Amino acid sequence: MKINPNIKGILFDMDGTVLDSEHLFLKSQIELLKEFNIEHQACDLEEFKGLSYKDFYPKFMNKFGIISEISEIREKLRTYLHKLMETDLKFISGFESFFKLYIKNKNYSVGLVTNTTRLSYKKIQTCININDYFDYVLTVSESIEPKPSPKPYFQAMDHLSLNFDQVVIIEDSKTGLISAKQTGATVIAITTSLNYNDIKNIDNDIIIFDSYKQISDFFNK
Repeated sequence: MKINPNIKGILFDMDGTVLDSEHLFLKSQIELLKEFNIEHQACDLEEFKGLSYKDFYPKFMNKFGIISEISEIREKLRTYLHKLMETDLKFISGFESFFKLYIKNKNYSVGLVTNTTRLSYKKIQTCININDYFDYVLTVSESIEPKPSPKPYFQAMDHLSLNFDQVVIIEDSKTGLISAKQTGATVIAITTSLNYNDIKNIDNDIIIFDSYKQISDFFNK
């Protein structure tokens, strides 16, 4: 298996795909639940991976019986998250070398499509050199609809003047993979959030790799 020679664009998800940040979201949620003296199991938080804030907060607050204004809970969680980002945010292992060897200076159009808000993205920009990698960034704040709708990826393709059959999308979460597959583009999953069987249950045609080393081999063939 090798990359289609007609591919002209690469679109990346951010959290769990480019940034090793999913554990920071989990830690933030745990700190928030502690503040409200709410007991939980680690598995209770798995269902929230990849959700946009519009979907996350109502579901999160309903599941744990948190009675408050969404705006107040958003501010509390954002405060915990941004503090962790300042010290613990890093790229997914292998992403930087993969990008420099197989994406940079290869004439690909490169975009980032994320369910993270523009406000949080601006915070990320102050913590890590993410601006060095992407021609275009679409956050949920600019999206017509959040993932799992395919519309964010179609917006990015339109902006970069790409057809779906000219694009590879790299994702990690269920929400993101559902969004990506609906575009008709070639979809690669990296197993930072889901295992092989979980991904195949989403769509059998998704190409699955465990690391950027394996993705590099795919691009190098």
